[in-house]
Amino acid sequence: MSSNIEKLGETLQGRMHTVKKSSSSALMELGTISSSLALEPDQSPGPIPEGEYSICRTVSNKVMKKKKVVTGSVYMEDIRYQNLKAGDRVLIVWCGSEPVVVDLIAGEGEEDDE
Repeated sequence: MSSNIEKLGETLQGRMHTVKKSSSSALMELGTISSSLALEPDQSPGPIPEGEYSICRTVSNKVMKKKKVVTGSVYMEDIRYQNLKAGDRVLIVWCGSEPVVVDLIAGEGEEDDE
């Protein structure tokens, strides 16, 4: 009878073999948002029309917190990130065949919000 450690080892080994056989990996690349808000990857074929790529919440112009929060010396109000706009440089992660805009790439000379 196998111990739990041996079973775990066999499971992990099987999973690693499956991942190795699939030879798939997450692809990351940079891209630019066009004037029509299409996504133009630097290396992959494009442009990808607006609505045909996903975006993470932090670049979606949605409110992150809807209440005022006071904890100790930290005070937080609604947090809203900027929406994507033409000319933005972005980090793209490919999840299978779906491109996902993860975040904006900070450009030279941009001012930090205080």
